[in-house]
Amino acid sequence: LSVSPSGETVAVVEAVCSDRNIVAGDVRLIDVASGTIESPAALDGDVVQLHWRGNDRLLFVAAQGPNTLVGLFDRQAKSGRTIWQGGERTPSGTMFPEVAPIGSNPADFLFQVESFFEPPTLFAFAGGAEREIRRFGSPETDATVRPLGTARDFLWTAPDGLEIHGWLVTPPGEGPHPLIMQVHGGPVWYTRPLYIGRSAFAQMALAAGYALFQPNPRGSSGRGQAFARHVFGDMGGADTHDYLSGLDALEKAGIADPKRIGVTGGSYGGYISNWLITQDQRFAVSVPVAPIANWVSQHFTCNVPSFCQMFLDDDVSNPTGKYFAHSPVHHAGRVRTPTLNICGALDHITPPGQALEFHRALQGLGVESVLLTYPTEG
Repeated sequence: LSVSPSGETVAVVEAVCSDRNIVAGDVRLIDVASGTIESPAALDGDVVQLHWRGNDRLLFVAAQGPNTLVGLFDRQAKSGRTIWQGGERTPSGTMFPEVAPIGSNPADFLFQVESFFEPPTLFAFAGGAEREIRRFGSPETDATVRPLGTARDFLWTAPDGLEIHGWLVTPPGEGPHPLIMQVHGGPVWYTRPLYIGRSAFAQMALAAGYALFQPNPRGSSGRGQAFARHVFGDMGGADTHDYLSGLDALEKAGIADPKRIGVTGGSYGGYISNWLITQDQRFAVSVPVAPIANWVSQHFTCNVPSFCQMFLDDDVSNPTGKYFAHSPVHHAGRVRTPTLNICGALDHITPPGQALEFHRALQGLGVESVLLTYPTEG
């Protein structure tokens, strides 16, 4: 939400969302007096932040596939232009990349930039050029992180022909590498480059020779609202094959060792970490964090049952519907993968009972399973 200096126009981002405050979509300009809504020309991407620069210009940040762009929309000319763009080098932010306007020039802003192997650095973008203000992190951390590997965007084609992208971080040396697939939450969200110096997990994994694969399947942000809507009513449906075909492509390219692939993720990523091992036996290990295992009990014990109903596009009372068909516990008989289930005892969104159900289902079938519950965690 952003209000023009005159107070006459409110700019909002309208989007398909699965989480509060994780909003990436299309710009809408609302005339306060009349209620008239103006829809500026859509980008091939999703706007994530808006700042008025006077009454006729909007500074915006948008996710566009593997890229992040900062642009300026001119309301009178009804057109926008890109003033900064980055790929692996991207603005930092809480949920999405963020900038802060500075000075009187509408196209000037302050932002922090980072990449997988570049620590967050504060820049002023003024007069079309970057000026470094402060580099964060430390030389010691930098010296530890830089030799750990390299990162790049990885593209592949899903079985239905849809192009999917993700981020691939590989340790030094030739593949195939043991690989950990990290599944983002949401499902409407995305993975973007974040400095590895802030992640003990990433540092340990790369130092031990593991590659990290962070896919952005259908339903992810940054590819427009039609792409995000693909997962609506189809959680654990076609996106399943986005993950698996991505692994197929990595195996075919000689990057991933097919016998040493693990999967992990939190929230929706925890659900997928459960779901994939019921659909495919290639995984050597799964670590679902704050997972969903049973959509029926999830609906009746979580604090967001409307999410379940909306994103499954079904009714919990339908005995042949998606609440049952897309629940990992109902397919546990197919699992052969050792699993570490992690949850927080105070979690109201993905209650700890979900991890307990999947753990007991696997134990009852003789599959190796460990349940780790943090007693004071949400």
